[in-house]
Amino acid sequence: MPLAAVQNPYILIVMQDEDPTNPRENYDNFGKMACWHRRYNLGDKHDYEDSAGLFRELIRNSVSEKDIIQYVKDGNARYLKLEYNKSSRAWDVTSFWDFTKDWYTESFPGTLEENRSMIHDAILAEMRNSDLKAMAEKSHIIKPLYLYDHSGITMNTSGFACRWDSGQVGWIYARHEDIKKEYGSLTPETLERANHLLESEVKTYDAYISGQCYGFQLYKDGEEIDSCWGFLGDTDVVKENIKEYIEHDLHGLIDNLDYTETAAEEIVMEESEYEDEI
Repeated sequence: MPLAAVQNPYILIVMQDEDPTNPRENYDNFGKMACWHRRYNLGDKHDYEDSAGLFRELIRNSVSEKDIIQYVKDGNARYLKLEYNKSSRAWDVTSFWDFTKDWYTESFPGTLEENRSMIHDAILAEMRNSDLKAMAEKSHIIKPLYLYDHSGITMNTSGFACRWDSGQVGWIYARHEDIKKEYGSLTPETLERANHLLESEVKTYDAYISGQCYGFQLYKDGEEIDSCWGFLGDTDVVKENIKEYIEHDLHGLIDNLDYTETAAEEIVMEESEYEDEI
């Protein structure tokens, strides 16, 4: 249903964009968005099999082998241990398997330094998602993405009350290095600003997937003189954004926009006929 306003000789019509631009493909985004869903193609393109695959990649690119090994060696990892076995003179990576409800040990004879890369890989392979995320957060900000799917879809970072039609579908994240590039430093203030920026990207994407995509056409004396598409958000946000594209003298048109069941072409035709009669 379009919105329309008349301020003779002008007519402004705002309607839904039937071919909107995907903000994850055509915008210069700050964060990366990785999602998994069996029916919808959401977020940015990626090759990660699951969240664990994503976190492992983030860790490999930003956390040293030494820090990962030390994390487990200090007893921080859930259901995962790294201990030196004096009798076998080997380092044991021991993990709990939910499937068998038992502990499994992989041994690496020799010194820790000699086996560092193999121990590192064994740790990453067995580390639980919560620990993988904790390690990745040493160099990234990471926020969850939730989807509500009922007569349309909508997304946020906080979750939805209905557990039957909603659930987590992915993550949006940004590197600390990118925060430094964007804001000049890494401080609690710049981290907060980066968090707000990621939130705004999710809201923009939510507007896209939920169909809050609009464009406007401006007519004068029945002839189209201006138009623009690609506005995302609720109608109040869209109205404010359209003001940046229309002369200040015509902002009253925007303020007077109201829903109409009449098609855009009919509105222009009716107003033109009315003017002709006058």
